[in-house]
Amino acid sequence: MKIKIVSINNPHDQWVYDEIKKFIKKIGHDYKIDLIEIKPDKKAPNPIQKKKSEAQSLDKYIRNTFLICLDERGDSFDSINFSKKLLHLFARYPDITFLIGGADGLDDQVLAESNLTLSLSKMTLPHQLAKIVLIEQFYRAISISKNHPYHRE
Repeated sequence: MKIKIVSINNPHDQWVYDEIKKFIKKIGHDYKIDLIEIKPDKKAPNPIQKKKSEAQSLDKYIRNTFLICLDERGDSFDSINFSKKLLHLFARYPDITFLIGGADGLDDQVLAESNLTLSLSKMTLPHQLAKIVLIEQFYRAISISKNHPYHRE
């Protein structure tokens, strides 16, 4: 199973990468997780043009994949239902890509082309936390599927 997390952001502090690595190590070798970071367009004259320019940078990463865009207006899941959804997708699609937009979000066309729009929270999260939460939820979903005691109800 191959999972790509493509985000538009400047590099993070080292602690963010350290936390992400911890969860990737816990997830193990059955799932290959690629983190792809694209620098934001700082030359665009306005947020709409910025999102369109960033969408062009994303284009090569979102073809021939099941595309999930992160957006606070997307579908929300509790951990159990996210686990079920994710495992269902893993069974059907060998390649899943998650997109995290820039400071102004994702272009409307990218959102329209996605197979699923996912909300991690109704609140807007900074990229650092969004990535950590997303990868932690991957680990939690896998733990739930294996009846591992990490997830408690």
